[in-house]
Amino acid sequence: MIRIKDIAKEAGVSPTTVSNVIHGNHKKVSEETVERIERLLKDRDYIPSMGARMLAGGGTRVIGVLAAEPGGEKRRAEGHPFANILLRSLERAIYERNYYMLLHFTSTPEEGIQFAATWNVEGLITIGFGTGDNLKLQGSCKVPIVSIDVYYEDERMANVGLDDKGGGALMTKYLLDTGHRKIGFVSDNDVGVDYERWKGVCEACEDYGVKDACVRHIIIPEERRTRREYYRRYLAQIAAEYDALFFASDYYAVEAMAVLGDVGVRVPEDLSVAGFDDTESAVMCRPLLTTVHQEVEGKAEHAVRKLLAFIQGERKISMTERLPVTLVLRDSVKNR
Repeated sequence: MIRIKDIAKEAGVSPTTVSNVIHGNHKKVSEETVERIERLLKDRDYIPSMGARMLAGGGTRVIGVLAAEPGGEKRRAEGHPFANILLRSLERAIYERNYYMLLHFTSTPEEGIQFAATWNVEGLITIGFGTGDNLKLQGSCKVPIVSIDVYYEDERMANVGLDDKGGGALMTKYLLDTGHRKIGFVSDNDVGVDYERWKGVCEACEDYGVKDACVRHIIIPEERRTRREYYRRYLAQIAAEYDALFFASDYYAVEAMAVLGDVGVRVPEDLSVAGFDDTESAVMCRPLLTTVHQEVEGKAEHAVRKLLAFIQGERKISMTERLPVTLVLRDSVKNR
């Protein structure tokens, strides 16, 4: 394995200069020298040791990412497109800042507390935990924590999320503008993010004077096998009662569209379908899915930036960020 002193000898500089370049300390190094060293590091496939990075940075250089798995179903989120994109984006944003990501799936905050202590992480990013569990983590861990997609009554904990209510209202207004009056909002819970999106649905309907009896929040099973059985038994009946179904995620929308086709319901001729997230699945299904776009990569970037600001001792840090969303019009909604 190539060593720092090997690179230094070839570049004609001291090992300390090479170490400074590796760790981003360029103040006392000329631009020409930095470029020469970085070129040699790349050409020689230099791999810095974890121990060296820890010593140089004065810490472990490890950011823990805790992903909640309800009911102890470990790694269930790995098959979910949104979760995959978010985790990949977090890893990239963390690595670009010369840190490492340590991912752990857990069903309890207590396990998360043990994880943080055992691995001596410098900070935590949480995904999928509720308000109470996140606050429990914050009260027991000695490192900064940033949550993603959580709603708090106050600003006791840092969080990065979306304008979920605005996104729910945006899609619902579009459905109403295209002539839909019987709208079902479909999600697997009525708390947190999905509840905010449902509030946006209700707000839009109220603005348009649509009666509550024409709008319904449909709760579907979270577990995949149970959900598919639910679809098999009830989806055709639900489709007959509504002229549009707005799903809280593209994942659920695309899954339901496949079942609708199996039972003879045409999208959008018989029923309009909309989603939320704008993941890759939205353009892989037929018809192409009308959805609400969110910048998942941007959400990861903001969460990492905020956490590192806490780690580095910055004081003026916003506790709550709500990123904007946009409407993406495709083929799954019919103009009635």
